[in-house]
Amino acid sequence: MHRFVVGLVKGRSVCCQIISSSFYSSSPLGLSHVSRRESSKKLSNFFKLGEIENAEKMFNEMPERDIFAWSIMIHGYAKNGLHKQSLELFSIMRQRGFFPNSFTIVGALLGLAGLRDVVHVVLAQCVHGLVVKCGLESNSVVATALLDAYAKCGDLIGSNRLFEEMDNPSLVSCNALIAGLVHNELLEDAVRLFIRLRRSGLEPSSATMLTVIQGCVSLELQTLCKSMHTLVVKFGLVVDTPVSNSILGMYSSLSDLDAAEKVFDGMECKDVISWTTMVGLLNDLEYASDALKVFQQMRDYGVSYDMVSTVNLIRACTILKDFRRGKQVHAQALICGFASQLTVLNSLITMYAECGVLHGSRAVFDGIAEKSLVSWSAIISGYAQNGHPKDAVGLLIKLRTEENCCFDLVILLGALRAAGELALLELCKQLHCYVFQAGFPRYRRVMNSLVTAYSKSGNSELALDVFSEMDHLRDAVSWNAMLNGMGINGHGRTAVDLFYEMQRDHEAPDSATYLSVLNACSHSGLVDVGLKIFEQMIQENKIIPSQEHFGCIIDMLARAGCLSDLSQFITRFMEEMGPNAWRALLSGCLLHGNMMLADFAAKRITALDPEDPGQAVLLSNTLASVGRFQDAEALRLSIGKKGLIKHPGISLVN
Repeated sequence: MHRFVVGLVKGRSVCCQIISSSFYSSSPLGLSHVSRRESSKKLSNFFKLGEIENAEKMFNEMPERDIFAWSIMIHGYAKNGLHKQSLELFSIMRQRGFFPNSFTIVGALLGLAGLRDVVHVVLAQCVHGLVVKCGLESNSVVATALLDAYAKCGDLIGSNRLFEEMDNPSLVSCNALIAGLVHNELLEDAVRLFIRLRRSGLEPSSATMLTVIQGCVSLELQTLCKSMHTLVVKFGLVVDTPVSNSILGMYSSLSDLDAAEKVFDGMECKDVISWTTMVGLLNDLEYASDALKVFQQMRDYGVSYDMVSTVNLIRACTILKDFRRGKQVHAQALICGFASQLTVLNSLITMYAECGVLHGSRAVFDGIAEKSLVSWSAIISGYAQNGHPKDAVGLLIKLRTEENCCFDLVILLGALRAAGELALLELCKQLHCYVFQAGFPRYRRVMNSLVTAYSKSGNSELALDVFSEMDHLRDAVSWNAMLNGMGINGHGRTAVDLFYEMQRDHEAPDSATYLSVLNACSHSGLVDVGLKIFEQMIQENKIIPSQEHFGCIIDMLARAGCLSDLSQFITRFMEEMGPNAWRALLSGCLLHGNMMLADFAAKRITALDPEDPGQAVLLSNTLASVGRFQDAEALRLSIGKKGLIKHPGISLVN
């Protein structure tokens, strides 16, 4: 490492001397006192240091350019990612009558491979013809570069033909073909070729394993991935940090935390990619607290974090809904200069929204000069999920009218949620049309959201149409959305029929399913059916009733006036019932003026939640409903004496 740094400093010193010396002479002699070999070396140094402008200046001021200078420029452009410029210069060189050598050809082929476009296959064929004309087809370096160019341009037939014609393909050639297959997403072919080469005695290098692991990750075959890990260990490549990082990334993509931790703990040299991958995996599995601990360990080891680490840190705060720490990360991002990066800003919008701090989200959003679709998705979803559907719809309209952008999946889900909350049936229909226009009908989450939006907008018929069209796409969430939709629209009998159809369809009902169907029974007065389904939930499905389930049954029995059944239910589940279930009972007593049950329920609420004045207000209302106004007034006065404050309600206008 020390030698590399020293070499880099020396290289920069040489280049500075070139710039400052009389090398760039305006005299006609120009390069006369500098040998061509030295000038080629200095030109090459500029490209190695990434100083493209200096290289161009030196090349343009050369009075005589030989094939070596042209080759260095063509190769240098390609190696520095300026692929188009590399090919353009190659074309100019040919027009001026220069005959390429192997180095020139490799540079042009690198430029072609870098463009990675099928339209450039013809150019690759032209260069191939030139290779044959120059008699370079037997040159292994040229052949490998040509093979790589064909593969990257999508011509795998040409690439494979070249490979098969090689008498003794080198490891580099093998790597190039495997990389080409992976690049073109022919992953199984890439693995088969690797296995074939292994059987022929090929000993893989780090480059080989990096490419093959990439293919295995895309195939998502855990057994194959573990086999590749074994090979890496067998050939002693675990000491190579990039290879270990790729293994770590492989297990991360498989969500295999145990295997990832073993690889991570066994790494002798961890770089920022190693730490970032581990933090990212813990975030993906929603172990955000552990992710923060690993990040702190990274800092303790003295590893400087980058933009990706910052995004992972913000994600952890988002999962934990830790506003205080999220603000600290935001401040640190500003100090480190990452806060101007769009990825970081988009993550901050989401973090503030998840923490319920919408003014923070909006401030970050408004401060972005060039907003991406992800920026719009984050802010629209933030407003929708925090109970501000009007703001979400307003931004949605602005996005379509001012920015003329198409919706992605996240924006569409946020828009459907907002439309449902506002019961905007017309908007739901327009979004439904957009779903078909944009090709989203096979996305389960979109169709589930459509069912919910139509249901909340009061159109259960359209909701049922969408649900029916889903067919094999339906999951438990789909059934729950449809059951809930029928319930809130007063179609309790249809909800019950759907519930039994769900079971015949071999979809196991969960806690949310039972809550939806019990709500439907409550609103439609289907007492006997509701009680039967409740018993099925406990006895057959072994689901422990939640406070919401208790509240549904109490509400259902109270609405129907089945007070004797209600008393039996309370006796049976008295110990399991929480404050909310007793509040539901107290509300039912208000409906029927049952003071004995009301008094009992109020005492239970006081015992379970003594700080809440709500039960005293409900009991006071119940007393007033049976004509005991003095007792009602006395009870309300006692609330003030105890220092309890009832939270005032507000109307929609307020």
